Amino acid sequence: MQVGLLMVFQNFEDGTTDQAAWERDIQLANLAEPLGFDTLSAVEHHFSNYAMSPDNLQFLSYMAGQTSKIGLLTGAVILPWNDPLRVAERMIVLDHLSQGRALFGIGRGLALREYETFGIDMNEARERFDESAEIILSALETGVMEADGKFYKQKRTELRPRPYASFKDRFYAVGMSSDSVPVVARLGAKMMSFAQKPWEEMAPHFDRYRDLYREHHAVAAPAPVCVDFLCCDASSEKAESLARRHMANYYITVMEHYEMASDHFRKLKGYGDYADNAALLRESGMEEAANGFVEINTYGTPREILEKMEQRKSQIGTFDLTVQVSYGGLTGEQAEKSIRLFAKEVLPELQSWR
Repeated sequence: MQVGLLMVFQNFEDGTTDQAAWERDIQLANLAEPLGFDTLSAVEHHFSNYAMSPDNLQFLSYMAGQTSKIGLLTGAVILPWNDPLRVAERMIVLDHLSQGRALFGIGRGLALREYETFGIDMNEARERFDESAEIILSALETGVMEADGKFYKQKRTELRPRPYASFKDRFYAVGMSSDSVPVVARLGAKMMSFAQKPWEEMAPHFDRYRDLYREHHAVAAPAPVCVDFLCCDASSEKAESLARRHMANYYITVMEHYEMASDHFRKLKGYGDYADNAALLRESGMEEAANGFVEINTYGTPREILEKMEQRKSQIGTFDLTVQVSYGGLTGEQAEKSIRLFAKEVLPELQSWR
């Protein structure tokens, strides 16, 4: 199993300064390689304390100079918000800076407020994502970008520096909805999926990805990536207490940032799953939904966490894991204690599952 660390850069309820929040998470990111993680990644979000990471490629370029062997993953570049030519150029630069350690992860984006601020119609999100992905992937392989699509037009242009190496086996895409899974499989990407419902209920989601990937590429799909919030402690009771407070805190910010209880998803093309989820949220209520979110993420003692991972593997098959340790008002000290214990007593066992 490949195990990664994902950075979010959240300033929960503005409980600290933005500078302190970034310093906290950079300190944690610098632990990823020495503690033995396989990948380090960062989200892309804008204009909010929900996740203050507007340029994950810039952050990863900085981390390329702080590290020597860990994979550096964009988790993810939201394609409809970015110019394809600049994305391709910057991924190539990251690959040169890291000497081939760059991992290219892409997503479609879910927050209406971010789309509106960028002046992009969210109804165009799926088409923009599909068109941009094809253009960028071609450019990363050939070193030349050319496009004459509905949304993106680019005269034939050679990229310099030329690509460091192929990204065909270093390509990831977020696949959270039933609308996204076929696209991820067709593109040949390693699928990333954040915890969103009980993992046994996610089994058809992962099975569909594996089936479609084999149908398109005539080989088995790579192990999908489960992205979890993590709280690890020697005390089961303390781990649960921290998780129920801080994971629930984070869940509330998710609901607010994405306006998940709103009915706007019903009016948007390609977001039907989220409209259904919004209806369920309105029925169940925020408190019950937050408790459910905590349960599908990862907390406990090292032994309890390993048992949960073994159970998940029996439910959805082989998977890779990426964890987030700084969220929902956890202090840097609490997050560091969690990640160090996880790295010492859980990480080596998970990695032996390879």
